[in-house]
Amino acid sequence: MTLIIVAVLLIGFILMSTEQMHHINRATVAMVCGVITWVIYMLNGGDFVHLMHGMEYQEFLAGGNSTADGLKFFVAEHVVTKYIIEACSVILFLIATNTIVEVMHNNGVFDALIYWLRMRNSRLFLWVISLLTFAISANVDNLTTVVLMMSIISQIVRNSHQRVIYACSILVSACMGGCFTAIGDMTSLMLWVRGAITPSAYAAGLFPPAIVTVCVFNALLGMRLHGRVEIFSVISRYHGDDSYWSSWQKATLLILGIVGLWFIPSFHYITKLPPFLGSLSVLALIWAVEGLFNLERNGNVLMVQRHYFRNTEFIGMRLILYFLGVSLGVGALAECGALDYVGIWLEGYVDNVYIYGLVVGVLSSILDNVPLVMAGMNLFHIDMALDSTSEFAQNGIYWQLLSYCCACGGCLLFVGSMAGQAMLEVERIRFKWYIRHYLWRALVAWMVGLAVFWLIH
Repeated sequence: MTLIIVAVLLIGFILMSTEQMHHINRATVAMVCGVITWVIYMLNGGDFVHLMHGMEYQEFLAGGNSTADGLKFFVAEHVVTKYIIEACSVILFLIATNTIVEVMHNNGVFDALIYWLRMRNSRLFLWVISLLTFAISANVDNLTTVVLMMSIISQIVRNSHQRVIYACSILVSACMGGCFTAIGDMTSLMLWVRGAITPSAYAAGLFPPAIVTVCVFNALLGMRLHGRVEIFSVISRYHGDDSYWSSWQKATLLILGIVGLWFIPSFHYITKLPPFLGSLSVLALIWAVEGLFNLERNGNVLMVQRHYFRNTEFIGMRLILYFLGVSLGVGALAECGALDYVGIWLEGYVDNVYIYGLVVGVLSSILDNVPLVMAGMNLFHIDMALDSTSEFAQNGIYWQLLSYCCACGGCLLFVGSMAGQAMLEVERIRFKWYIRHYLWRALVAWMVGLAVFWLIH
């Protein structure tokens, strides 16, 4: 049964990564695999429960006899729900942060960027757009950031070849910006929710390699840029603002959004409540301020229509169902004991976290990085001892390396991340062309960043 569960998930991961070939929505594959693996688990549930939860099950029985219905109830109430609750904590956080960005975007908060970024120097534009993406992605997940930045540059850069070059820089910058903060990506958010990291120590350990990776990639990418940026002609009477709000109102909402997002780790530290409650509080504040600013429009809360690439498809229900399906699938893989077996084997025969990171990074360039981070989190148990110097202790280098290498792996090939898939569909980038021109640049940037990580740790 364990081998069947592994086979089902492996086939599912391959189908999710090759979505562009067979055009089956990856969320569909993830949900089907998530349900099937737990059905298979239940067929042999007695052995799995006694293997992984023997003591808990005996306490649940309270001296009574084990029955088929009792076993199923235990699995449903005490095993599956653990992974559902963990997934929902991340999903609610993503819903709140994505909605915050969309509220600001629909009210023209980012309009001034379109006017400010209209510059002719192609290499300067590359660095500005890259560092801006890096900063935004540190606060919002990388998929949302990629969709937002592509929406912006599509209104600035007219030349499709130049736009593809900038799109590649946006992808790398978004992945690196997302991986170095606890709220920047769903993978790092999972580590935070699980208790493997704390936001401050995590950011301090990953910021140097992340920014170095971005700088090296941009330096190599700049070699392909010559001349000036071909921008769209200036529209008369357009000054980067076509919304109803004044500049101070937009600035107020932007400051509230940024400060609110950065306050979430402090909210969690002070209250010990789940991070998603902090993000929901920030969203409520943003919506309240938006409502006050819209009072002068006599209750008309219709937003200005924006060119925002398929936001509902990429960031809405598709992302939620995909993440939930993957969480269930990886949860079944962990509960059947397969990941524990692999973790014990790795500690016995490899015992080098850098090799783990390289292998997971390469795999995440082919398979999706989200399930690989989830699997990597379940390979080893978190050492919560206060005086522990273990690589698997809270804020140990394994957890940071796992996030960094999976983020870099997702940049090597577009199929390795949902942000890359979105980029591929938006810009219609040819896969072979990307491999020939940009794969080696991303690989070199990863290796340099990994060397920096090794030096500081």
